[in-house]
Amino acid sequence: MLTDRKIKAYHNRLTRLREKLDLAQSEAFLVSHHTDIEYLTGFIGDDSLLLILPDDSVILSDSRYDEFLDPWRAKHICSVHMGIRHRLHIAIKMLCGEARVDRLFVQGDHTSIGQMSAYTEALAPLKLTSKSKTLAELRMCKDAVEVEAIEQAVAIHEAALDAAIRQLTPGMTELHVSALLDYEMKTRGAFKPSFDAIVGSGPNSSIMHYMTAMEPVREGVLLIDCGAKVNGYCSDLTRTIAIGAFEPKIAEIYPIVLDAQLAAIDAIAAGRICADIDAVARNVITKAGYGEQFGHGLGHGLGKDVHESPYFNDLQTDVELRPGMVMTVEPGIYLPGVGGVRIEDDVLITDSGCRVLSSYPKDIDSAIVEPASVAG
Repeated sequence: MLTDRKIKAYHNRLTRLREKLDLAQSEAFLVSHHTDIEYLTGFIGDDSLLLILPDDSVILSDSRYDEFLDPWRAKHICSVHMGIRHRLHIAIKMLCGEARVDRLFVQGDHTSIGQMSAYTEALAPLKLTSKSKTLAELRMCKDAVEVEAIEQAVAIHEAALDAAIRQLTPGMTELHVSALLDYEMKTRGAFKPSFDAIVGSGPNSSIMHYMTAMEPVREGVLLIDCGAKVNGYCSDLTRTIAIGAFEPKIAEIYPIVLDAQLAAIDAIAAGRICADIDAVARNVITKAGYGEQFGHGLGHGLGKDVHESPYFNDLQTDVELRPGMVMTVEPGIYLPGVGGVRIEDDVLITDSGCRVLSSYPKDIDSAIVEPASVAG
């Protein structure tokens, strides 16, 4: 729904993009990545494009979306041009000609070599230049509309996770748990999951990006990593629970992972370097003797995509946290053949530090689920 608040946000984002691009009067920018088009305009349409001209922004689409785009016309979010599906290059060339554009920038980070070659041939004599990371950098800091959507996604996600855990029954498979999560999220208003849920029971929980399977959930450790997508924005939370009781080794590493996560969250503030926050959590785990069992970065940006820039890892040595960034914080320890623990929350960077958007319990006592209805 195109509310006045959302329309204002789209106008502000288009303005910020123009300021960042700083185009000359004879230059234009083609947005081809569907997520970026949605971010800038709210419109989602297969094979559609967004052309940023010197004095206009134009959604290029085809007859499938003609009626659907009426609100965009009526609300004056941007101009709309109906072209022919798979032949929108004709419209690009015509509009650039009318605007006296002779150089067209394309999204290099979302344009293959084959696509670039096809564009160059179809749009001649326009000069094509690849331009990367422009939208990724713009999207790093979320506005109030985006933060609200992520908060809604988190709230739905947490309610769905709680409902799914309460339905664990004997003989239920990991895939069944995943299906329950999808159902509970969608019935509460999620458009879809942020990604395919990771549900790992027992030793499967030690595989960092485990592919959920037809394995039965039994007593012991169960790792659940999932997310909800609401109003175009993602949540991403992980909880490690115990059906009945944790195995002794899992009970040992659980508080280490939690301490590492809490220490990292305490260290988060605008102006801090992403790599330094990663190091805070990693040092806690390393001092406990499990540094080699923490094999991934501490976290990542979160927004329209479940993984966005920036990242908490040792490569981000020159990336500063800024207010409006939403980051995951998800340390873990993984013991092959035994199981793993990962605890993940979503955190908003603020002017005064940070705010944790998720509130699902994560102390070790809360992580233990009664085993009465679950297979042993």
